This record gives sequence, C-alpha cells and structure tokens, in this order.
Amino acid sequence: MKVLFTCADKPTISRNKFHRETLQKKFDYDECVSFGKSYLSRIPSILARLPFKMIGKDFYYVGYMGHFLVLFLRLFTKKPIVFDFYLSIFDMMCNDRKVYKPQSLLGKFTFWIEKKSLELADFVIVDTNKLIETLSASYSIPKEKFVRLHLTINEENVKPQSVEPYKKNFSVLYVGSYIPLHGTRVIIEAAKILQERGDDTFFLMIGKGPDLAACQALVKQYNLTNVEFKGYMSLEELNYYYNATDINLGLFSIGQRANSVVLNKTNDSFRVGKPHLTLKTDAMQEAFCDNEDIFFVKDNTPQTLAERILEIKKDAALVQQVGKNALTSYEQKLSNAKAEAILEEKIFSKLRKL
Repeated sequence: MKVLFTCADKPTISRNKFHRETLQKKFDYDECVSFGKSYLSRIPSILARLPFKMIGKDFYYVGYMGHFLVLFLRLFTKKPIVFDFYLSIFDMMCNDRKVYKPQSLLGKFTFWIEKKSLELADFVIVDTNKLIETLSASYSIPKEKFVRLHLTINEENVKPQSVEPYKKNFSVLYVGSYIPLHGTRVIIEAAKILQERGDDTFFLMIGKGPDLAACQALVKQYNLTNVEFKGYMSLEELNYYYNATDINLGLFSIGQRANSVVLNKTNDSFRVGKPHLTLKTDAMQEAFCDNEDIFFVKDNTPQTLAERILEIKKDAALVQQVGKNALTSYEQKLSNAKAEAILEEKIFSKLRKL
C-alpha cells in the first residue's frame, strides 16, 4: 500500500518522527512536509505540493497540528485519512492560554475547523480515554472513530544513563515551555515555602515560554536561592538533567485540558526511570498509580506541592522503587514498540482489508 504523510508542525518533532519512521517500515512511503522554521513558512510550501503528492496513494496520514490539512485533503479524495489529533487547538487557545474567547470569531472558526477535521478523518489518534470522551461529547463524534495511542518520544536521545547527580541535595526538575497548563508559578511558590522552612531542596527549571518572565520575577522578588533557570536545550543535553535529578515535575493547573492529557515530559521521565510528580487527573490515573510508578498531588496549591516534595524526599527507598517501576511501566505500556503494535492492530490491519 502507498501512503502519503503530511504535517503542519516540524516533521522532526518526536511524535511526527515516530509516525514517519513507522510508516516507512510498513508501507510504500512518501511525504509532503516542510522543514521551515515557522508555520507561516511551512504551510504555503505544503499546500502548493500536496495535490500533486496525493496522486496514486492508497491512504493519507496527517501528523501533529494538521487539522486544516485534513480538510484540504478531503477536497481531493475519498480515500482513508488517519489523523494524529493529539490536542484540541480550540481548548488550548480559548481555555488554557486564553488568546481569544470561545464566542469570538476566531474562537468559532477554530471550533469549526476542529469539528470538521474530526468528522472528515477516518481514524483519529489521541492519547487518553478522557480526551476521547471529551472530544466525542463536545463535537458529537462517534467514539469508535478514535484510537487511543500513548505519546511517543525520541528514544534515541532520551534514555537511562549513569551520571553524576546535578546537586548533592535533593533536586527537582521542571522541563517545558512555561505555558499556563504546566502551572510553573505554583512550582516557584512551592520553592518559596520550602526555602522559608529551611529545607534545601533545589529546583532546576529548564525551557522558555510565556510564563518564564513571571517566574523569574517571583524568584527575584522572594530572593530565592533554591531555584536555577536554564534556557532551551536539545534532547541530547536534556537527557543528562533528566538522569541527574531526583524527581521530575509534570503539570499543576486545573481545567479540561489539564484533566485530559499526558505530557511528553511524563513519558520522558518514565523512559529514564525517574519518579514523576504531577497533579492527580483523570488522564494520569488511566495508566499510572500513586506511590507505585508515579507520585501525585491532590490539588494544585503551592502548599500541597511543597508538602508532597518533603514527604517524597524523606523516603529514599520509595523514590528509588517508584523510579524503577516507572521504567518497567514504560517498557510494558509506553514504549514506541508498543505504540507501533497498537497502530498495526487498530489501524493498519483494517486499512489493508479495504
């Protein structure tokens, strides 16, 4: 079978990289992608070539942020379209980042684009059952159309590694883009509580994004000496810090999106065999169990996070065991090989019968 892969985001990001490599192994593969630095540079290049690339293909595979590409493809074909949906742009822009309101023209247009992309695709890939429930209810899409596929990561660059600890004292790592979903201000406020108590837990914050400046301002305002900021870095560089710190942090915000997603850094943490500490949500509880292969906090208050860090810190044996169990969970449930097997069973085998 001949397949055409396309995506609006960079084809080199982890999830697109996984899908491209999987399709290349299993089918007669072609792609229409762009390596431009921005959406504005990538999209025109893709749209100009896509109708010609479509010729002679048996099905089409749309990667991350390809909502409008599903609509575009459907203008030219009735053949199957597989859509790696991953996240709701409408929820992200209207509810999480609050860039525009749901009832604004942009909000209504985003909702329409999202609904149509879900309606027109034959298979829709998402990573949690909670998100399937949410999308099905919000857009009146049959649940049977969705395929639950856990997040895939770059296993070549994120992996267990024996390294020297980053700090002699207990260290906590945040990695991310400082979006509201992550609740980074909660982390800084928790660091303040611990410093005021005389605790020596160290917080390493890696990345950049919308809330970075606010976090840096809080650190300066509170005169915190237990927080260090590092900017964006490659996965190869980041792998050292994943392995060199004691626990890795997830998300600490509430809302529909927070309750429905699992983050890439969650799987990164499991992949290196380090405990992951995050807010207890429906999506997280689908696959993970508190104090077994993950650590949960019951709410997103700084006080609760600070108390939970202290509790974890006092039990070195539990920290080691949860990290070991996390790696086992990754190998059994979250690996790229497991994801490939799910795609074969849920999508590829069905496409071959058409």
